[in-house]
Amino acid sequence: MLDLVLAESLPKLDGIDALVSASALHNFRETKANSSKGDARVKGALLYSSSYEFDDGAYLELQRSGGALVFSFSDILGEKGFRRAIVLSKMRLALAACRKAGCGFVACTLAKNEAGLRNARELVAFMAVLGMTQEERKYSKELLEKLVK
Repeated sequence: MLDLVLAESLPKLDGIDALVSASALHNFRETKANSSKGDARVKGALLYSSSYEFDDGAYLELQRSGGALVFSFSDILGEKGFRRAIVLSKMRLALAACRKAGCGFVACTLAKNEAGLRNARELVAFMAVLGMTQEERKYSKELLEKLVK
């Protein structure tokens, strides 16, 4: 299993085959809500926004370009209380929009430091909490490997 991170030279945890720096990827796009449609047009785009608020056109463009929406575990770790529930709810709504549009989605940590890293088992549990089925979790792992290479 691969994991995308924001920092360099972090240790790999159990079950993680490789850590890939998001800054090293030409197709990783951190976007704002108003520019997400343009960023989604990049072939094989990995589209990320910490707000998880995208216009419907962004999901369709991701589907056309063969890209995926990125769900970050670090966004949940950074919140507490009801704010954490709000972020999780936004992630679930974005996942439902991905399903409706037929675009891909992946889950990773996007860790900025060692404290943000999670092992493979925790990432799979995160995917389950988002509401991904067993087949979608497998698809997500395969899609991330395909888009990173």
